[in-house]
Amino acid sequence: MPAYCPLQPPECLAMSRRAKKFTLTAQERQQLTQVEERGSDWRERRRARTVLLLAEGGSLDGVAKQQKLHKETVANHRDAWLARGFIGLRDLPRSGAPRKLSETYQQVLCAWATAEACTAPQLRDRLSEEHGVQVSVGVVQAALKEKNYVWKRTRHSLKKTG
Repeated sequence: MPAYCPLQPPECLAMSRRAKKFTLTAQERQQLTQVEERGSDWRERRRARTVLLLAEGGSLDGVAKQQKLHKETVANHRDAWLARGFIGLRDLPRSGAPRKLSETYQQVLCAWATAEACTAPQLRDRLSEEHGVQVSVGVVQAALKEKNYVWKRTRHSLKKTG
């Protein structure tokens, strides 16, 4: 069984509680310090700090208390480091539904939105007619928003002109 189990069955919990001492090379320590100080993801920075504290001889309980984490979380970070090294600092892929609209269709929507002023329902209908893709208006809006497109709702004036 691997040292890191993302689902945490009981066997993994018992396995991760055992004391596992490890040492870091000077280069690993330097890279972990750099990730901790300048990493873009706060989770990676926290995991790097955990590994550094454990490598300095900290216990699971001590590191957990110092970082205000659960003991099992610290053990998981350690096990991920031992199993996968620097890749273990990153998040694992998460489950979820596949995207409703592929990148190709998002680009098609962007091209249409750039070419002429259309509403989201009009874009959805055109996508359905020309490509046979059935999505909701919300999906069309989210796809355009993801690509940094901004739109405003038109306001109709009740004032009479003339």
